[in-house]
Amino acid sequence: MKVNPLLMDLVRGEWLMSFEGLTAYAPIAHKIITGQELDFSQNTKSLVTILDLNNKAIKPNQDGMIEIPKGSVAIIDMVGPIMKYGDWCTYGADEIVNALRMADANPNIIGIVLNVDGPGGAVSAIGPFIEFGKTKTKPVVALIDQCCSLHYWSVCAVADYIMADNNVSASIGSVGVMTSFADNRKYLENLGYVFHEIYPKESQHKNEAFAMALKGEYDLIKEEHLSPIAIKFQGAVKAARPNLQEATGVLTGKTFPADKAVEYGMIDSIGSLDQAMQRLHVMSELNHYK
Repeated sequence: MKVNPLLMDLVRGEWLMSFEGLTAYAPIAHKIITGQELDFSQNTKSLVTILDLNNKAIKPNQDGMIEIPKGSVAIIDMVGPIMKYGDWCTYGADEIVNALRMADANPNIIGIVLNVDGPGGAVSAIGPFIEFGKTKTKPVVALIDQCCSLHYWSVCAVADYIMADNNVSASIGSVGVMTSFADNRKYLENLGYVFHEIYPKESQHKNEAFAMALKGEYDLIKEEHLSPIAIKFQGAVKAARPNLQEATGVLTGKTFPADKAVEYGMIDSIGSLDQAMQRLHVMSELNHYK
């Protein structure tokens, strides 16, 4: 049986996503899970844009190839909810991180601007960003609008400098984790289905947390599944942001406008793409003296 990676991510049910993101994208997720038809005919925007020393986008030649001159910068998009694997409607963490690795490895690229705008995504998507952050050799400036949950953790993992691109719509934070699942047993029972779950004595703890959650008892699923992820998320933020001020909600799920995020040490500044490029060029020069 061919496995759909997007469907697999959706049914796992553990999310690093802001509430507004969850409510906005849940209907789409429901349609995918239930096999309803969706229109994905629109062209997907390119994941990577290469800018030369004059900040001009490099276009493919007649053969469709891009010749990257020395001193170029790669702008890589991380836009919309992120799953571990890309599919019809969105780039996955695997594709975004692959683009990051290729840019980092290209000798003619001095650094990366990570263009971030999204509410978060699947817990499973954070791993590739953490691994890239451990091995990257070139500076990364994150230029962000909405940067919540998974997006913020990813930025903390890979970026050397975080800049909001405005102080109007930008929102930063939502440091936390949640899980959700639908219990459709009553509906199916009304159709005549009868459910049996049978475990041997050697497997008395198998699915225990989820079985209790189905009964409305959530303590174990919080303790065993959600709290460990939340603690790792908080630890990653504190490690990446040494000047973080732990004001109310900074590490417990609130979102903040850009000016407050600067004040609390969650990001470094508010600026523009030009300023992000300037910052990246300075960081690249300093890199040569290390």
